[in-house]
Amino acid sequence: MHPSVEAFGLAAALLALGAALVHRLRLPPLPAYLLVGLALGGRLEVEALEPLPSLGLLLLLFSVGLEFGPDRLGQLSHRVLRAGVWDALALPLGTGLGLLAGLEWRGALLLGGILYVSSSAVIVKLILDLRRATYPESEVVLGVLVFEDLVVAALLVLLGPEVGSGLLGGVGLALAYWVVARRLGPLLSRAVEGFSDELVLLTGAAMVGGSAALFHVLGASEGIGAFLCGVVAAGLGLRERLERLFGPVRDLGVALFFLTVGAQALGLLQGAGWLAASLAALGLLLKLPLNLRGAREAGLSPKRQHYAALYLIPRGEFNLILGALALEQGYTLVAQVAVMLVLASIPLGSLLMRYAPDWLGRSRRPGSSEVQRVGRSG
Repeated sequence: MHPSVEAFGLAAALLALGAALVHRLRLPPLPAYLLVGLALGGRLEVEALEPLPSLGLLLLLFSVGLEFGPDRLGQLSHRVLRAGVWDALALPLGTGLGLLAGLEWRGALLLGGILYVSSSAVIVKLILDLRRATYPESEVVLGVLVFEDLVVAALLVLLGPEVGSGLLGGVGLALAYWVVARRLGPLLSRAVEGFSDELVLLTGAAMVGGSAALFHVLGASEGIGAFLCGVVAAGLGLRERLERLFGPVRDLGVALFFLTVGAQALGLLQGAGWLAASLAALGLLLKLPLNLRGAREAGLSPKRQHYAALYLIPRGEFNLILGALALEQGYTLVAQVAVMLVLASIPLGSLLMRYAPDWLGRSRRPGSSEVQRVGRSG
């Protein structure tokens, strides 16, 4: 029997056990995947699980792109954009912390991005799991996440390993993808309406893999290729079909991805010191006042301002991508901060999102004037 089969069976059984435990506690499963990976440590042959974890990350970013297609990007209001601008102040503040920590500008900017960006995939999944998609604070948070992903997409292109060709190629491809999604979407969507589910699934898989490979060849991030591929697919009117078809495969890959993150974290964190821990703690606190102010600018009530700020705590996929890029370029401290943030913020953010209505006052269902006010803001 191939070693990967044994590793996959063991990993799947442990993930199922962790998911079952948190299900009984009515908590989202993502923290359990990380904790299972931490518990396994070096006892799991992570390499034997590839390429499923890497594929899971690409499908995760593809799903984020599906959520933020050109139609939804065009619906961002001025209020939500102001909230996104306040949130984005964490990027220069985090970069300043990196410079104070002795990093050069590239490492400091990577650290700023890690402290800034929240996890669209984790937060969207938590919102759906907790059935809060129609709540007013969720609408504002989703708008802020769109803003964040666009900023970090540009940051990844700028800070790629081959800045010259990567920057030009990445920007050129991003513009080409945007034109296809924006201008040719209606025409192409009519062409694919008659496709069978099997053909849509295979075409989507080819698009994701091909986009990731194309961006990689040009020196840009494969993750951005998958993200933009999702934006294009949403522009073609395939959002619902692809979410349904890719959902089970994506969830399996995501579970394995976060399992491997937890399993590999111990080795990376063994040499971490007080500086990495301090920067990670500051990263958790840095955005809270900015997001409170941004939520106020978006017209939320004081109670829902706190909800919105807490919703943006979890870090995930883009933080790990930036951390991997930092590790490749020799910034071990930055990579350690990224892993610490993810390991701490996903369980903490999940708990805060789950119990915030109980601690800060019962959340009212949509239907109030507050919801109408935010609904007009997009």
